[in-house]
Amino acid sequence: MKFFPNQSAIAFKHPTLRGWIIAFACGFFTICIIGPVVCLGLWLLEMGATAIKLTTVPAILAVSTPVAARIILQVATAFGAVLATLSVYEAARRKRREVRVTGHHPIMDDFEHLPYFTTWHANPMLPTGQTVNLNGQGSSPTDTQVALWQQFIARYDTLIDTATRALLTAPHPLEECSSVTLTPSGITIAKDGSLYVGLHFTTVPEMLWTTENETPIPFVIFTPSLELEKTQWVAPYEA
Repeated sequence: MKFFPNQSAIAFKHPTLRGWIIAFACGFFTICIIGPVVCLGLWLLEMGATAIKLTTVPAILAVSTPVAARIILQVATAFGAVLATLSVYEAARRKRREVRVTGHHPIMDDFEHLPYFTTWHANPMLPTGQTVNLNGQGSSPTDTQVALWQQFIARYDTLIDTATRALLTAPHPLEECSSVTLTPSGITIAKDGSLYVGLHFTTVPEMLWTTENETPIPFVIFTPSLELEKTQWVAPYEA
C-alpha cells in the first residue's frame, strides 16, 4: 500500500470518485489492521482469565474467529464509507472556499469576489501612490461602499494624521523612535459602514523585534461618518 500517503493527501483536496475510493481504502484497511490487534489483546485476556481459572468469562471473549472477522469487516466497511464521504464533503467545501470570481468596477478597478465568504477584495490606489488591500461585504462594491471609500480618499491626509496622533500618544510601543510613519496596509468596510484600518509603520531609528510575530499592529476604526472611534496597538495573537 505504498501509494496511500501521497494519493490520500490528494483525495482530501479534490472531490472525485477516485478520491472517495482512496479515502475509503484508507479507512477500511486501517480498521482491518487495528481489528486483529484488538482481537489479539482480547485473546490474551481470555488466556489470562483461563490461567487464573475465572469461573465467568465476558461474552466478548467467547466470540469465534469467523464471527470476529465478519464484525471487523463490517466495521471497516462502515468506517471507510463514512471517512470517504466526509473527505469528499470537506474537499468540496475547500474547493468552494478557493473560488475567485473576477470583476471590474469603474472606480475600484479590478476586484475579486469570494462567493463562499460573500466578500470582495480590491487593491485600489492611495493618494500616496501605494496600493492597499481593501475588503468589503457582498459580491461587488456597492454604491454606499464606494461613496465611503471616496470620502476616505478625499480626507486621507487628515484622517491618517488624526489616527497617527492618537496611536502615538504615550504610552505606545514606539516611544523610543525619533519619527514614526504610519500607512494603511489593509482596510475593511464593515457591514455597518465602519472602516477598519490596519496600518504598517516605519521608524527612525528602525525598531527591531526578535521575531516577526512580536511586532505590534497599529489598528484604527472610523465610524461611517469617518469620525475616529477607536485606536489600538494589537498584539499579533489578538489580531
